[in-house]
Amino acid sequence: MPDLLGGLINGPMATRTSEGIAHVIRRAILAGILTPGQPLRERQLAEELGVSRTPIREAFFILQGEGLVDLVPSRYARVRHVSSNDIAQIYSLRRVLESYAVRCAAEQQDTAKLNQAADALAVQIRIGTSGSAIDQAQADLAFHEAVAAAAGSQLLLTIVHQVLAVTVTLRSRYKYSPTRVKQVCREHEAIFDAIRAGDPDAAEALMEEHIQGSSKLAFKHLQKMEKAEDAESGEGMPSLHRRAGERA
Repeated sequence: MPDLLGGLINGPMATRTSEGIAHVIRRAILAGILTPGQPLRERQLAEELGVSRTPIREAFFILQGEGLVDLVPSRYARVRHVSSNDIAQIYSLRRVLESYAVRCAAEQQDTAKLNQAADALAVQIRIGTSGSAIDQAQADLAFHEAVAAAAGSQLLLTIVHQVLAVTVTLRSRYKYSPTRVKQVCREHEAIFDAIRAGDPDAAEALMEEHIQGSSKLAFKHLQKMEKAEDAESGEGMPSLHRRAGERA
């Protein structure tokens, strides 16, 4: 039986719990080891991880809540395929939620939370063009989540986190070009500066513009990936170890 998780398990683990198992499966999805539409069977994963099927099933529910898998009743989970309709809904939600979040963050001026957002931005800038597609995606969305945290609403942060979890499924499958990386960092810096300056109108407008640009790029890359998958469909099943990292 092939190694479904591509050697992402480190040590006896953390993967004894449903949260730990969800973390390992999540990493495999984001790394492109588990591909859209791929079935995830409880028995195979339980054998690979050396656990019972109960925490596997619980992990599936966690990942379903994050929008990373779909559950096929009484059968298995399946890595969720992000469609153009999903992208339209995701980015519409992000535009509404994150525009509101930056406005609240600019009004709240929570120094500790803003310092955390500044740290997240610094990490993203440091990774720059040298990071992998996953590194770029996680650093990018960590900044967005830190900004949402600065809004001062745990409910808003929870909802934004769930929407960003779906976003990263697509975002981690392509690597930004150096030009796009620099542009995103500049846009994030402008958003953060507006928040820090206590200018909610500017922060909101900049976030809306930023998310609109990201949405267009997401549609572009979904089309590229769908064409690539169509081309591969005539050549048998895709490799579990297919590499992510196409440049934007």
